[in-house]
Amino acid sequence: MRPTLKHFFDSMGSYLARPEQDTLDRLFAEHPGWEAPRSRVALYGDFVRGHVRTSLEKLFPLTRGAAGPEVWDSLVEGYTLTRPARHHELNHLGEGFAAFLADEGSRRGLAPYLPSLARFEWSDFAVFASRSPMPPSVEGLTANPTLVVLELPFRICAYVRAKGQGAPPEPGEELALLWRHPAQLVTYFMAATPHALLALKMAVEGLRAADVAAATGVAEADIADAVSRLARDGLVLAPGS
Repeated sequence: MRPTLKHFFDSMGSYLARPEQDTLDRLFAEHPGWEAPRSRVALYGDFVRGHVRTSLEKLFPLTRGAAGPEVWDSLVEGYTLTRPARHHELNHLGEGFAAFLADEGSRRGLAPYLPSLARFEWSDFAVFASRSPMPPSVEGLTANPTLVVLELPFRICAYVRAKGQGAPPEPGEELALLWRHPAQLVTYFMAATPHALLALKMAVEGLRAADVAAATGVAEADIADAVSRLARDGLVLAPGS
């Protein structure tokens, strides 16, 4: 019976998780008659694992710095063993890293904020790489289609803005907003403020500044100023902007 393509990739995934001599032998034993040069397969295994490490280091620089070299090396090794590289796009190899940290946190005694920090850093990349189409113009106030909202148990935004310098993130519920600026094409972020949430509510529900002012008692000019500022930052898209 011919081995299925799934069987081949499953066995290759097991090898890539730990490319050593015994796992290489096991891989070839799974596929009798496979004539690929073993030296090339071994080189490929080292190549893939190296790219996993490089991708994680690029995607999670603050998490890496907060963990420290020894803990980071152990985390990368554990992640590679439990989640072998399969995605064709290298950056997506890090998609499950934050979940891995959450699973491993208590067992390894990790700093409790690390999974939240990793979620933020992954979302930073995901927003930057988002394929959500950006409309060339809008007829009314519109939420940025690349917006991602994270509910976090630590105050991560200030820590990221300080580039990981200073004290660790403080415990406390935070609603982090991340989006790609429509003109500058970089990820913007902020801890949600009343004005930001109000602007998003106006965009989603089609509310006018005058109606919001009448309902809340906030001066219409203040609402318009806040919306204008957030539109410049790209959180919301405004007509004519």
